[in-house]
Amino acid sequence: MSDKIVISELPVTGEFLPERRLIQERGELALIVDGSPFRHLAYFSLVPGPHFRGGHYHRVKTEFFYVIAGKARLSIHDLDSGEKAVHLLAAGGKVTIFPGLAHRFVAEEETRVIEYYDAVYDKRDDYPFSDF
Repeated sequence: MSDKIVISELPVTGEFLPERRLIQERGELALIVDGSPFRHLAYFSLVPGPHFRGGHYHRVKTEFFYVIAGKARLSIHDLDSGEKAVHLLAAGGKVTIFPGLAHRFVAEEETRVIEYYDAVYDKRDDYPFSDF
């Protein structure tokens, strides 16, 4: 598929790694990123239904997402190759979306997501897109 997306899952482990999930009786700790600077940090939730987040692409910004809880479908469309795909994301999933990849999140169940990147938000780099 597209070289404009990286999807991974944080490993659940007690070993200290720069990215991991530690699930204990007292709760969960997720070390999402360690060592990379970022200037934008946001949280969003989604509920099932006709709603979505995204529905756009960027020409400059690379975005990172971490799914805290729930399940969501991520629809993507590579603007250069025309390739389309749908990925199911669940808790512990990480996604990197590079410029030129249109994306849209739709909840399968109530979902919570952290979004972060290394720039300040610039609405001039949000281009609406609906051909998923």
